[in-house]
Amino acid sequence: MIKTITLYTLLCLWVIGPAVADTYPEVLFENSVLDGNYVYSQVHYEGSSWVENVAGKLPISDSVFFTPGNALSLKYTTARDGNWQVTISFSDVSRYYRPERNDRLTFRLFAASGGAMESLPRLAIIQSDTLSAIDISRYVSEDQHNGWVSVSLPLTSISDLRTGEPIQGVRFSQGNVTADVQQLYIDQIEFLPARPPQVKLVSPAVLSSAKAYDQHVDLTWQLPLTPSIRYIKIYRSDDSKNFVPVAIRPIFVQKYTDFVPQSNKKYYYKITWIDYNYQESPFSGVLEAQTKTASDDELLDFIEAAHLHYFLERTEVNSGMHAVQFGVDNAAISVKETGLSLLAQVAGTSRGFVSRAATRSRLLRILNFLEDVERYQGAFPAFIDGRTHRGIFEIDSVPEADLSATASLMQGLLVAQAYFSKDTNETDSLVERINALWEGVEWNKFTVAGQENILLDKWSPVVGFKHAEPLGGFNESLVSYVLALASPRHAIPPEAYEQGLGIARKLADTSFRLELANNHAFSVTAIGDSTALLPKYNEFPYRSDTTAYGLPIAVGSINRSLLEAYVPFLAFDPRGKRDTFADYYANHINLIQAYRRRDNELNNGSFSLDIWGLRQPGNEVPENSQTVINPAIAIGSYAYLPQEAIKSVSRFYHMYGKALFTEYGFRKWIDIKANAAADEYDAIDAATVIVMLENGRTGLIWDLFSGLPAINAVVQDHFTSVDR
Repeated sequence: MIKTITLYTLLCLWVIGPAVADTYPEVLFENSVLDGNYVYSQVHYEGSSWVENVAGKLPISDSVFFTPGNALSLKYTTARDGNWQVTISFSDVSRYYRPERNDRLTFRLFAASGGAMESLPRLAIIQSDTLSAIDISRYVSEDQHNGWVSVSLPLTSISDLRTGEPIQGVRFSQGNVTADVQQLYIDQIEFLPARPPQVKLVSPAVLSSAKAYDQHVDLTWQLPLTPSIRYIKIYRSDDSKNFVPVAIRPIFVQKYTDFVPQSNKKYYYKITWIDYNYQESPFSGVLEAQTKTASDDELLDFIEAAHLHYFLERTEVNSGMHAVQFGVDNAAISVKETGLSLLAQVAGTSRGFVSRAATRSRLLRILNFLEDVERYQGAFPAFIDGRTHRGIFEIDSVPEADLSATASLMQGLLVAQAYFSKDTNETDSLVERINALWEGVEWNKFTVAGQENILLDKWSPVVGFKHAEPLGGFNESLVSYVLALASPRHAIPPEAYEQGLGIARKLADTSFRLELANNHAFSVTAIGDSTALLPKYNEFPYRSDTTAYGLPIAVGSINRSLLEAYVPFLAFDPRGKRDTFADYYANHINLIQAYRRRDNELNNGSFSLDIWGLRQPGNEVPENSQTVINPAIAIGSYAYLPQEAIKSVSRFYHMYGKALFTEYGFRKWIDIKANAAADEYDAIDAATVIVMLENGRTGLIWDLFSGLPAINAVVQDHFTSVDR
């Protein structure tokens, strides 16, 4: 059986490490899936040559594989007047592999047709604009493992390879011409060190737990400090006798979610360790797990828990903050996503998924780290190196503060502060330290003289506001404006709520040098009329005042992602409040209902009306992409329409859970018509799921944030109560 449901355009890239000191092998294609790590495959053919593809991508097989549970399927013809190419490339410039001279490229091949080994494709390593074409038949091992042969290509054999410079990927192309259709399967495309650890794995693996839920089982294990362990291999049985391999996981992962065929059934598990030669250790002991149909509350519990696990596993070890990348030797952290992580951790702690002591300890680690980070006007850079405490900037010599990222972080810290404030005196220091960071943000310095009501999103001590854009409009700008208005020491004027937030702006003259606009970072003094130095904007109204599917919508649009409407209200409570623009709670209900009706009309490929949530609706949808569904959109509606949303939660889990649901929660998207799902996750999606489920169930995050005196004062100044 050929499938594309689990990977489609996004194929897995793993960086496994460390195997030996400062060496991190790279995996271009591996057949299990993991957060945020993926490659793209692209197929091109011309003349009489041809390659089987799905929408220009290689399909994968879930019945033929070297390691569970799939392999790339390469089915092709060759012709003297034609050619074909298949490119498998890293999708993210930060994930490119930088080779050492003695490294090697390895992969496994399985020939499913008689002439496939005689017409093996040529291989090129893509490095910038260089293609190093190689005849791979010279590097095929004679040893076979269940029909799979190994290809091991020393990088020293590539004369024009530049060590230390990034490799973008590999390309297979037509080799010898043969008459028949050929079929190859390709698995485990990896860059490995020349001498990986070779210690034999003689001790049995250790499977710690197997916990069953509705239709999945969570497995955890204990991993010894043995450098030759490369993967964890998972086996499942439904009779405790006949075990089949279902997945492998890299060594930096401590958990696996196995989505099983049936609920109300007992399953049995064991695991092994795998070394660099794919030799397995002795089996672990067998654990059993009995799945059971979940109630609605139980369903919501384990959905929340899985999305919390995404944030916990993405914690950068030095800082306690949210890592930009997972499973790599990279300590970059995201300030904005750390704020989202804190909201998720408070929700998960309240549910008992993680202890209060553990969350408090992680919070203190974050504070210890943040207090040593250089700030600019009290605000943080968008990205920071967890090892050095230094900001990571597009241009190293141009440090820059990011106000939106800082606002997200402050929102998360204040919610955590409110959550722990009722604990014993042990939290006094925690409360004071969060207050110091919060009170130190000079929100009013992120404006220019003469336009004090308009927040700008960036400021640099080197170039001032040169790279800044104005904040405002119906989007996450609400968080920045509410916090800036609530600031105890550096508040912006009250008028900024309507005059700043209430208008979305774009620079009318993109050549205008914002850094010269009365910027105190420069010795610039306006002579005479200073208004000539003020930036001019094209303005767009906050209110939309439209009707969609017979429903009045005051703000927002069904032609924008609903996530844009959710994110401003992850912590800020819309219930029972009306400002000069909208009754947000009622408006969200109408916006959600209209969005869903539009999605249902588009026929996304599911027979269920509960499967909805276009990832990029309306004019933002790329051509042929109007069936890409983000589960977080429908699930996030639980805070507003719980009875309808619980049906969506159940449908996504039970109908598409095998493709969508993992130890990190729901993947970023599914395209049912294309039989495809993303191999990536997203912090905004994960936070939306856990936080909006918890807000819908208990109102926890809304109550904590709105209960803060400074935030409540903003509410009193700008909102009126709405009776329900």
